[in-house]
Amino acid sequence: MHFFKKYPKFFKFTCLATISGGTGWLCYQIQTTKNVLTNALDTSILSIVEPTITEKPENEDFVVIDMGREQEGQDASFRSNWSSFKFSFAKRLLILANSENKYLRKKAVRQLARIKKLDNWQFNLLSNMIDARTAVGLARTPDVDPRFFITPPLRYLGHTHNMIVDVMKDLLVNLHAISQHPCMDYFISKAFSDIDAPEKFTEDMTYIELKKSIQSSDELLPLCLESLLHHASVGNYAKDIAELNGLPLLMEIHNRFKDNVEVSATICRIISYLSMHPELLEELYNTGWIGILARWVKSDDVRISIPAAKALANLDSDEEPLYKQRLYPLHPTTRIVRDAGVDVVFVHGLLGGVFFTWRQRLRQQDPLGFLGKKGTPESITQKSSYVEPCRTKRKRHCSSDPDIIEFMEDLEEHVGYSSLCKEYDVVWEDIPTNTNDDAVGPYSCPGYKYNCSESDDYFTNCWPRDWLAEDCEHLRIIGVNYETNLSLWAPICRVEKVKNLTERSEELIEQLAQVQVGKRPIVWVTHSMGGLIVKCLLNKASKSSDKAIRDMYLNTKGIIFYSTPHIGSSVATFSQASALVIWPSVEVQELQRDSPQLLKMHEDFLELTKINPIRVVTFVETQPTVVSAMKFKFLVVEPDSGNPGCGEYYEIPLDHLGICKPASRQSFLYQKVLSVIKDILKHHDKV
Repeated sequence: MHFFKKYPKFFKFTCLATISGGTGWLCYQIQTTKNVLTNALDTSILSIVEPTITEKPENEDFVVIDMGREQEGQDASFRSNWSSFKFSFAKRLLILANSENKYLRKKAVRQLARIKKLDNWQFNLLSNMIDARTAVGLARTPDVDPRFFITPPLRYLGHTHNMIVDVMKDLLVNLHAISQHPCMDYFISKAFSDIDAPEKFTEDMTYIELKKSIQSSDELLPLCLESLLHHASVGNYAKDIAELNGLPLLMEIHNRFKDNVEVSATICRIISYLSMHPELLEELYNTGWIGILARWVKSDDVRISIPAAKALANLDSDEEPLYKQRLYPLHPTTRIVRDAGVDVVFVHGLLGGVFFTWRQRLRQQDPLGFLGKKGTPESITQKSSYVEPCRTKRKRHCSSDPDIIEFMEDLEEHVGYSSLCKEYDVVWEDIPTNTNDDAVGPYSCPGYKYNCSESDDYFTNCWPRDWLAEDCEHLRIIGVNYETNLSLWAPICRVEKVKNLTERSEELIEQLAQVQVGKRPIVWVTHSMGGLIVKCLLNKASKSSDKAIRDMYLNTKGIIFYSTPHIGSSVATFSQASALVIWPSVEVQELQRDSPQLLKMHEDFLELTKINPIRVVTFVETQPTVVSAMKFKFLVVEPDSGNPGCGEYYEIPLDHLGICKPASRQSFLYQKVLSVIKDILKHHDKV
């Protein structure tokens, strides 16, 4: 106090400065807060002004306005203002979509995708404001308006067809100059007559078949795409396609062959290989491929929709997994809010593929071709045994047999189908003819639980994606895809080393670890040789010092075997003279009956199931498989070889090709798998 009395002027100046500074700071904070509130828009407003999906009318966007004819002028004015408000809101969401906060970015993209019915010029402006990362997020959001994506620029619009062929030839030649891959060299020398063939290639059967397939220049481009696809699948060669300006060329070919499903499927797989290089995102976006992928991912053709989903998942920088060559995400194909509780991994067998192994079974089953080719029955007209989905509205009966369906329809007419279902149990299709003591079913469903209502029951080319993902929530479903052959007379690649079981399992372990398989419970669903690959994988994972890889074994909770030859197959056992003629591939040689390698592998697997309990379910064929070329019938996997000696065992009256293809959603082959996965998921949720 004495100090302040002695220096009163200093005291007054200090107080004045403090009050002035505090007042200035307060005014600054008020102004800053006002600016934030003025420029910010709470995204929760959508929950007020926009009805939910179930409440939203079919032809309206945010709200329903019921005005009389005399108010048409006011209606137009309101709609114009409302459209301006949504457009302004969308632009602010785009600012949030570029936030450093990952959560805000993803939420802003979800809200942005809900905006509909803007004018074309507004969507056009927004599409040019959207960056590549946001575009991928929108493409992976359900029901997004396609006008959010830029229109693909067409660099070769004025080129004739022959000019496009020349551009493709130059691309292939330049790719070969970089890679020096003999397969590309071989194709160029055979497909383009103006280029001299190298001396190391001779007039073999592959050359004759290639020349027969090229009847005109119109047929040359699809073959060039097949060669480009093979080149992109090898190593890191896919990146060279983008660096040599191949993306605009592919876009031009896509536009000229829009109605050709085979061309679209091939291009889509090429883009999926390019997506394994996330640094190419900007190039893919600038050439318009993000919008094309957003449309392709909704395709009914799994050869297009599955690779498109993989490409978008790989390009999504807000999602961690990167799916390499052998892996395809089957579900979810969009961004999700809740993490999956269980990983379900599907591994096909010899001559199989993720695009056709897991389809619904036809009444006339595909015969197995000779030397690696599949025969095509009259009921199948699509390439690669692909069948067009049939979306017919009908009752969901418990059988696909026409006589049973007719009988059930008669009962429905006289008794009432719903009443009948409540009184009796519904027995599943594909019931086993023999089981072991551990088998527990279920073989039927109580009528009161059975869905007798009308539904869109259609043929599916991928039941894991279309059925399992719908019947069991919180799953991540991954499909493994690898190429195999029966004979070395028809090699897939002239240079690539053919992998054995051990090498395939090592490759698969590495790629599965990159997508974090092992962090949650795993259920493996395998067919034929796929079961052997998984057993080899688990044996290796159990001995690994890498925790992420060892967790693949420790978190394995279930394995489904569809006709896996645990101790080999007699079909793969040839005499010395037969082996010289057939020249069996490495895969076939490894499947020989009582192979020491298979016996040791299975012995190690049984030990693993004792240390870490794994629920094992086995389905084994009892019907022979027809080899179309020779009209022979073989029982590919005998019951004693298909029985692993642990878990539940079921013998099904089907052949080797049909054993993994349920006849319908009410098939025991599907319902049992669904039951196992639900039990594991339920146990995981409790833990």
